[in-house]
Amino acid sequence: MTVDWLATLAEQGDIAKRKATEVATLVVKPELPLEIASRLYRDVEKGAQTFDRILSDMEDADASDELLEAADALAELWSQLSVASANKLRELQGLPPITMSEAPH
Repeated sequence: MTVDWLATLAEQGDIAKRKATEVATLVVKPELPLEIASRLYRDVEKGAQTFDRILSDMEDADASDELLEAADALAELWSQLSVASANKLRELQGLPPITMSEAPH
């Protein structure tokens, strides 16, 4: 069975954008309940892991470079969402934030 990677990326992009909106809305709330922050983090991690499997499948299927570049951008978005949601959880627990160093270009 052939996978329509463009359609898959479009669908995954929509999912990531919706989750990004949710993360942006919730992480700025100073009194966000811990259970909501925990659920947000779990949801983001689940989405990121799902996308990691899709990216791996794309690489195994030898998808075009253009599609892989788009997939890498989505993977980066999931990574940023993961750090943002983890940092909100850490903030609520009184822990220092996770920092990500930017990779050299």
